[in-house]
Amino acid sequence: MNTDAPAIRERPAGPEAAVSRADARGNFVMLRAGGLRLLLPHEDVGAAEYIEGVPAATAQPGRFELDVLGERRSIVALSEQLRALETFPEGRFVLTRLHAGGDELSFAWDEVRVLIDAVLEPLPLPPAMRSPRGPIDGYVRLDGKLLLCATAPRVLAYAVAAGE
Repeated sequence: MNTDAPAIRERPAGPEAAVSRADARGNFVMLRAGGLRLLLPHEDVGAAEYIEGVPAATAQPGRFELDVLGERRSIVALSEQLRALETFPEGRFVLTRLHAGGDELSFAWDEVRVLIDAVLEPLPLPPAMRSPRGPIDGYVRLDGKLLLCATAPRVLAYAVAAGE
């Protein structure tokens, strides 16, 4: 895991400047699934674990199961469009749990990167991309890539609703 501490200084003017909880100095986690890069507060993300074996499909579309350290886990693998994939993607090798109050669900990723003491100033999504039910609050630029700002409760709610 990379632990760079970037400082991103681009900031919009006006009330849209306060896009998400990421508008502060703190610890964050970048979660990558293909070209999708999500940025969540560190406290929303559990420890990264390597996926040993191939998760098995379940009767519920978009859900997989895998034994991890003797515990049977329900796993979601997201597409680049934030949809639960029905086939587990080759190359997903790391698992994290997202925490939202008493709820949690494991997600499979291509990359997990921890940002320690980062100063992030998110930009708002353009109006055409905003959705009241969507999990994305805004975005930041890091190393020439866009990271979409979210929180675990919003990602979990979106993933669960999309799977129903």
